[in-house]
Amino acid sequence: MSALDFLIVGAQKSGSTSLRAFLGDQKDEIFILNRELHFWNRDGHYQDGAGLNGYLENFAEAKPNQIKGEKSPSYLVSQEAPGRIHKHFPEIKIIAILRNPIDRAYSAYWHGRRVGAIETTTTFGQAVRNYKVNHGKPYGDMVTPGFYSQQIARYLNFFPLEQLHVISFESTLTQSGDELHGVLKFLLPHSAIANQESQLAFPKRNVARASRFPKLNEAIFKSKLISYSTKSKISKKSLVDLKVPEMLETDRSFLQDIYAGENQSLQSILGKNFAWDI
Repeated sequence: MSALDFLIVGAQKSGSTSLRAFLGDQKDEIFILNRELHFWNRDGHYQDGAGLNGYLENFAEAKPNQIKGEKSPSYLVSQEAPGRIHKHFPEIKIIAILRNPIDRAYSAYWHGRRVGAIETTTTFGQAVRNYKVNHGKPYGDMVTPGFYSQQIARYLNFFPLEQLHVISFESTLTQSGDELHGVLKFLLPHSAIANQESQLAFPKRNVARASRFPKLNEAIFKSKLISYSTKSKISKKSLVDLKVPEMLETDRSFLQDIYAGENQSLQSILGKNFAWDI
């Protein structure tokens, strides 16, 4: 069995955390970390491959019969991650869960507001229209992560299609049993849990929430003296449920023009039509 068997590469705000939670419940045969390592896309972690041994130490508690993997949505948008992964694990299995890119961007905006990365005075319309100007800033570009066909194509430059399993967030909500069984069969084709007839449910994770102290969160997010993990812990202490308002039609129309053709491009690459309204 490989030192690393699978990766969930994203997309951000598309249900990857829920998918990780589902796989984490299959403890008899699957070992998946309950945190994101962002190893393959960060130069300081990867260190031209020198950081690999330290990375693999995170899986040391896995049992001999368990397949091992992790989830980091930053791997899907990364230019470097596909080649780095292939260099060390050419037979690894890659899972991507995608969401209507317009809805994904809107969800990312509210997440950015929650953690303090986006100021309360910045509207969603302003955020997406300035995505090129703010590219490279945390939560500055919510548009480019939705160009899935380009991202999937980068992985297919290194891996055959049969090593990629791509599903949609929407189908996991409407056909959760079929989609989750499909994931298990992809990872464990000969396993009993992959071929059982039991009902499978998609866990709810990272539902929309807001901070009770948004200005404080903005100040904390900008601080260079506090680690990211500490910022995240502080942010979560002030959360309340959020009823997200409807997206303005002008903003939706703007993004529809940007993402026009994405369905067709994905179908051309994967032979699968996600039928999003774009």
